[in-house]
Amino acid sequence: MSWRETLGVAEAAGESHAHNPHNAQKTAMQDNSADSADSASADAEETASRLLEALSDACRGLPITPAAVRDALALEDIEDWRKGEITRDTLAAFARSLVQRREMERGKRPTHYTERATCKHCGPIWLWFSGEVLGCPWCWNRVADRPIPRPDAVHCQDCAHFQRTDHSHLGHCAKGEPEAIAGLWDTDRRYCERYLPHSEPGDDDGSADDESLTKR
Repeated sequence: MSWRETLGVAEAAGESHAHNPHNAQKTAMQDNSADSADSASADAEETASRLLEALSDACRGLPITPAAVRDALALEDIEDWRKGEITRDTLAAFARSLVQRREMERGKRPTHYTERATCKHCGPIWLWFSGEVLGCPWCWNRVADRPIPRPDAVHCQDCAHFQRTDHSHLGHCAKGEPEAIAGLWDTDRRYCERYLPHSEPGDDDGSADDESLTKR
């Protein structure tokens, strides 16, 4: 306990100055509050400085700034880091995941996504394993209306964005993908980052991350 805290306790307990007990006690309590606030502010600044130093190491060689990673951390994360429950390796992994998420938001496939897979909500996708899944990391792109790179060509007739005309086989893309004057032939196969399979009643967004994919 600091000397300021010791003095504050004594004054609050009634050991006040004889010439003006009320004013002396009030002043001491105000001083103590100010000291506590200054101490908390200093601790916060020290924590912020140490965190940025740790994040600088975590971001070394990555196209992301320590400040950007800090802003992505929740207050609970920062507190866990302060208590030593989050290691530098974990911070580095978190920084790498943020870089990957940014690249995926731009429609870029992570280098370790080398296998063809199928997501119930997104259709044909790239993942780090093959098979069918109920939700995938690309679902975040789908919900945010961002492009999804495809491992295979798709049929327009199978896409939720395909709007048929009066012709039995022709239609137009609701997302404005390139097409002929007459429109798109429904059975033609084409590469399309805007393709989405027709949704089923009761479907949710299916969002999932690398750690929580569910195979059929």
